[in-house]
Amino acid sequence: MRLFYYLIAAPALFFLRVLFWPFKTIFRFVGWFHSWRKARRRFRRADYDDMDGWEFEEYVGELLARDGFIHVEVTRGSGDQGVDVLAERDGTSYAIQCKHYQGKISNKAVQEAYAGAEFYGCDVPVVVTNSWFTPSAKELADEIGVELWDRDELNRLVRRTK
Repeated sequence: MRLFYYLIAAPALFFLRVLFWPFKTIFRFVGWFHSWRKARRRFRRADYDDMDGWEFEEYVGELLARDGFIHVEVTRGSGDQGVDVLAERDGTSYAIQCKHYQGKISNKAVQEAYAGAEFYGCDVPVVVTNSWFTPSAKELADEIGVELWDRDELNRLVRRTK
């Protein structure tokens, strides 16, 4: 029995392994590439209007990481001092407040982002939303230096991260 294994079976199995190794490698690569493309497509086409607040925060954090921000951290839900995502780019730190609303965003979000940026010691406070801002929120943000990223800016960010 051992003689059969050493003289016939082992060399035949080795030959088959060598013969089919390139095909196995190609199929693995194609499978990996397909799953990678599928994940990218799913991320790009994510409908952020159907997300809940926590999913929206995670989505914004992933968008920022894909856009070149570093040290992106989604803060915990309670006790985050009005900041949902902390990120850094080109030596500038950002404190980002995510608002996932149906209606327009008011002054309160701008105030929370400003206070949260001060608390975390960040350079730029930002409010990002899937909606738009009220005129008074825009006026307050201009006055105290808070960046407002509305639905249009969010769509530009999604397109940039393709």
